[in-house]
Amino acid sequence: MANLITEENLGAWLLKCDPTSKFDLPAAIADGVDTITDWSVVPGYRSEMMTPGDKVVFWVSGNGRIMTRGIWGIGQVTDYVQDSVPEDFQMGDVNYWKDEAARLAVELSVPVDVELFDEAVSAVDLQAAGIVNLEVQRLAQGSNPSWVSREQLAALEAILPSWPGEPAKEEEITVSKSGAGFGTAAQNAVVEAAAMAAVIEFYDGWRYKDVSKDKVGWDISFTHRETRELAKVEVKGVSGSRPIVLLTANELKAAKEHPEWTLAVVTRALSDPKVVEYSVAQALDSAKPYVFKADLSDL
Repeated sequence: MANLITEENLGAWLLKCDPTSKFDLPAAIADGVDTITDWSVVPGYRSEMMTPGDKVVFWVSGNGRIMTRGIWGIGQVTDYVQDSVPEDFQMGDVNYWKDEAARLAVELSVPVDVELFDEAVSAVDLQAAGIVNLEVQRLAQGSNPSWVSREQLAALEAILPSWPGEPAKEEEITVSKSGAGFGTAAQNAVVEAAAMAAVIEFYDGWRYKDVSKDKVGWDISFTHRETRELAKVEVKGVSGSRPIVLLTANELKAAKEHPEWTLAVVTRALSDPKVVEYSVAQALDSAKPYVFKADLSDL
């Protein structure tokens, strides 16, 4: 059976929030939250289709007594779908969950940049504008993400505010004491630790030394127990399924100078780690230069 949504008919993704029983959005807004930066989604072809730059409509469901039912924000997808963080890794919005079981059941989330409105474009407003056939209007209990077709989006844009900003770039780059990475430094630390463990397990039969703090241009030095073969492995972990990573100038320098250098990328590092090795040539050929923004205002 063919998928309902295709690149040709997709206008925007629609993310749903239930403030009645699952997520206390009113409390978050009262605390000053005016932007949604990630949202839980259900595994499946829809979530795997979500691509940086895709438009997002943020929908509040429920009976309308706590919050007006309708569209409460618009924005873009900022990165590919990722594994949810471990239970003991506290994110800023965890305390707004009303349903602890629902929070713990989350498998995937999608990074987004969605600006919340001061007032909703209500379900009544949509009906008055003749917009009555959105999937979320027809299937209130449907999957998350829902979607909006190109034709429906054209009708919505006639009554919505202008879309904020330019289309999002494919990745957000953060610079910390440990180098550059995707997402926040705290999230990176969790993913990197899982990736290191996965690579050590992958190199079964090898002795290893963690040199990640030594700034030598790779993370683990391996020596085969029998052949004495050396491997200088730079480890990169991502919580999604796409092997998109950042390489520092020091790592590229080490790749050029050390023939034993290897890049090991761990995808789905938090849930289902898969280790793939890349040669020096593959790493250098795929590397593209980036310019980093350093915020020095607090120094």
